[in-house]
Amino acid sequence: MGMIVALVLLGFLLSPLLGTIISAQHGFVANRQRARAAGNVRYAHLALTRFMRAAGSSPLGVALDGVDPDPDGDGDFDDIRLRADYNPPDGDIDDPGEDLVFYLRADTMFLRSGTAGAEEPYLIGVDSLAFEYFDREGNPITDANRVTSRALSARVTIRACGEHDGGAAERVLSGTVRLRNKG
Repeated sequence: MGMIVALVLLGFLLSPLLGTIISAQHGFVANRQRARAAGNVRYAHLALTRFMRAAGSSPLGVALDGVDPDPDGDGDFDDIRLRADYNPPDGDIDDPGEDLVFYLRADTMFLRSGTAGAEEPYLIGVDSLAFEYFDREGNPITDANRVTSRALSARVTIRACGEHDGGAAERVLSGTVRLRNKG
């Protein structure tokens, strides 16, 4: 009888400790997912803005449209095509990294080189991608046909979610990039 009482008392004493351990484990998983989502957002934003800054560059003076704001033609600014002649500067955009299309499908950002290039998953865990374009006066440009000739800057907004329940790992990063090398 004394042994049963001792086990029951031990159970009462250890149950709060077990609850604390389980809570700490859930917190660790949630923090890891938040960190992964934040890293995905930062990486995607850094890559896109770096390519956007170079878009339209052509050291040999070949005229090219650096930014196509709607390569899939659906009317939404949720994908982008960037062109530049720099790898090496040779008067065409057929070299690796010179004609890039970024777009989303499901939770993955894809990269395609040129119009006929093979698509490659670029970053998993990106839920949305949005671009806004602005003219010299800071007015938004909503017509895709006017972006190439009028856009001076673009706001890039990227959202990523981790796999944690309830969307607690969501991260959003938005920043503006100046389109220095417009066509």
